[in-house]
Amino acid sequence: MTRIKKLSAAVAIASVSTLAGAAVPPGPPSAYNGGPLSPAANTTNLSSQERVAYALLEGIMQSVEAKVHSTGCTPVVLPLSVYSDAFASPVQGSASIGVAPNSLVLFAKAQTTPGYRGQAIDVRQQDFDPITPPQGAGYVNGTEITGYDATHTFNSANNMMVGWMEVNAMSINWEPNQFTGKVIKDFYLGTGASKHTIFDWGLQSLSKLDYPVEKYWQRSKSRRSDGGNGQTAFVKDRLVGVVPCRIAIALSGLNQIGVFQQTGVLTISTLKPSESAPATAGDPVEITDVVDI
Repeated sequence: MTRIKKLSAAVAIASVSTLAGAAVPPGPPSAYNGGPLSPAANTTNLSSQERVAYALLEGIMQSVEAKVHSTGCTPVVLPLSVYSDAFASPVQGSASIGVAPNSLVLFAKAQTTPGYRGQAIDVRQQDFDPITPPQGAGYVNGTEITGYDATHTFNSANNMMVGWMEVNAMSINWEPNQFTGKVIKDFYLGTGASKHTIFDWGLQSLSKLDYPVEKYWQRSKSRRSDGGNGQTAFVKDRLVGVVPCRIAIALSGLNQIGVFQQTGVLTISTLKPSESAPATAGDPVEITDVVDI
């Protein structure tokens, strides 16, 4: 009996030692050290134009995730633009990556009901204008992308977004791969010098034929234009997959009452989640700041 007790104790100690040496999961942003943020203390006050723009950028990055899984994480820098305004009701917008004909364009339209619960944004590859001819395939750095369709929903407090999407990306075997994806992210205001900056963080899953294949950790920061350029940066790092892969965007331009219009670049790289991305001469914002939040 004594031997059994000693053996049990040794196993328990070994187990604790193993856990102590295991990889530590990433902690939440310091803003959550005290638990959930009260909506009254965390009023991001996202505009409809911002919600549409963020939904479009999510759609572009999800399409790139599908491309990466299908044809590999080939480093590249691509031009990116996004636009939404208050002229249409409900608010609409579009985003484009690449240079035609090697480009992908997505369109977004805000749903009208039930507005008191929040706002849902439909994003798809086909223009919502009923008289516009059907769009053909889009391309991300040469990979054919078709059928992107998603709904990204924001809560009424403007501090959370969840989304579901589907998209097809041509594989290395010249057969379209069918993907679905889910994202959950939340928004909060910075403090001190960053008190007018909107941050977000969350997770993204990518499934192929309804089976999960990859997971991304994503975060962003956005500063509205107020007498100067607005700036927006998103970073997604692959946590589950074959090799390290980072998808990052850096944009600048207008983000003010009634309009969101920004241009910049989307970068695919093999940086690891722990690595910072040095700012280059062409980057309108420093991705490093987003990586470290």
